[in-house]
Amino acid sequence: MENKRVLNAEELLEKIFSFMNEMVDTKDFSSTILLLTELGRTLANSERASFWYWDRAKKQYWTLVALDSPRIVVPEGSGIVGASIENNETILINNPYQDERFNPEVDKETGYQTRSILCIPVTNSRGEVIGAYQAINKMDDKGYWYFDERDQRRLTMAAVFCGKTLESQMLYSESQLDQLTGLKNRRGYYEYYEKNIHPYLLRQSCSVVMGDIDFFKRVNDTYGHNAGDAVLKCIAAILRNAVGDSGEVIRWGGEEFVILLRGCAVSEAAVFAEQIRKNVESSICYFEDIPIRVTMSFGVKALDPHLAPEENVKDVDEKLYEAKTSGRNRVVADEL
Repeated sequence: MENKRVLNAEELLEKIFSFMNEMVDTKDFSSTILLLTELGRTLANSERASFWYWDRAKKQYWTLVALDSPRIVVPEGSGIVGASIENNETILINNPYQDERFNPEVDKETGYQTRSILCIPVTNSRGEVIGAYQAINKMDDKGYWYFDERDQRRLTMAAVFCGKTLESQMLYSESQLDQLTGLKNRRGYYEYYEKNIHPYLLRQSCSVVMGDIDFFKRVNDTYGHNAGDAVLKCIAAILRNAVGDSGEVIRWGGEEFVILLRGCAVSEAAVFAEQIRKNVESSICYFEDIPIRVTMSFGVKALDPHLAPEENVKDVDEKLYEAKTSGRNRVVADEL
């Protein structure tokens, strides 16, 4: 291992200014978080550093950035990171193998030796823990050393910046989500389209599917609006599971959903939509103990790279209208 030279005060200050200047020019979240994690490693003079996110929905922690190691995912409540997050506590350990909270299995598998750990919880503006910043193996000119209170004070600065950046990204992401179903909303549609669809449209086929729950008003009139919400969440889960990583599902409004499919010709998208139609038809949505069955109609169309995102939706909406007026519970696709 190559020893890292300890920076003097002037060099450290110059490094901080350098990181700050880079962050001024950096616009995207991933690059900013990477810079902040690098800043923390420099401030603490550690061999490794990682920035962890607490994914409450999935009950796990995973690294937004893990310098010099692959992405790590661990169950909620496990390890030093788990203890720091759960107790909102800064943890400084210079003998990790003697600490019962430390899991040595990763070291055994990789051959790495953890000698010292400094883990600081990352909080939002309300003081709620949303993640953690962890530095591993303090370094000095001669090799490994121990973390101390000065390292803790320095690393706290990076953790605060990480928390502000992560909170800002979380608020931005939440603004793109439909609160009832957890799917992307119309704002999320435009963001996803511009980043994940439009750049590929000229060199590969992409398709759009639009679906509508048949006679949805009857559900609300018969069982009440809470039952209608339960059906919407049920359908959203069916669509999300069907699409997986091959595209994105958007709640367009009311009982209408849009599905964007990357690298998918319209003929394949039509088959895909038909399978979803069958899945919905055979599924039962429950509101409390009441079983509710619904069907869906779908329109399918190839995305046109020369049209604006909203114009592509307008075109596929015409196909959906054909499906609704020709009997419902069916798929109508372009060029079939």
